[in-house]
Amino acid sequence: MISYVSEPSFRYHPDPIASGSAVREDHVCSVCGLAREVRYHGPVYGAQPTSLCLHCIHSGQASLTLGITARSVDGTDYLDTPADFSDSADVPDDVPMAIVEEITRRTPGFTGWQDPYWLYHCADGTAFLGPAGYNDLEQHPDALEMIREDLRQLRWPADESERFLRRMDRIGEPTAYLFRCLHCGVHLASWDFT
Repeated sequence: MISYVSEPSFRYHPDPIASGSAVREDHVCSVCGLAREVRYHGPVYGAQPTSLCLHCIHSGQASLTLGITARSVDGTDYLDTPADFSDSADVPDDVPMAIVEEITRRTPGFTGWQDPYWLYHCADGTAFLGPAGYNDLEQHPDALEMIREDLRQLRWPADESERFLRRMDRIGEPTAYLFRCLHCGVHLASWDFT
């Protein structure tokens, strides 16, 4: 019997189903053993579960249970580090470690072509809104400009950058990942391709 309990809410990932990080699918969670109707469909940097519910991510139990184990000198296994669900690369110095841990260990991550990473703004994590194509980015010029600036820093010619941006596709490649600052409301984006 499926446990139809309301899904937890995540400050930094407000709609995991809409973003593609979770799917409505009856399953039994490998961590809590309960039958659930929403299954996590994103990355796990740790032991790979057969199935994972959002409740176990939200509580932190999944991070602890799926942590990376190491072998001690006497040959016994121990939990070396908790599992993560997103990359914490390039975290600004003004972001508290408690926020980084909430994003990496108690928030659903998202899948990308390479290794996607979370964005930060106003000394906090941002809300992940989902993958985005050019048409999505046009509605958020601040995010589009952020990608243009990335390409300028990489010394891409302006015409090549614009062609690249216009090819962006929400489900294809190249793609962008759209975020929103929880404090000032600015939209940010990172980009990716194989």
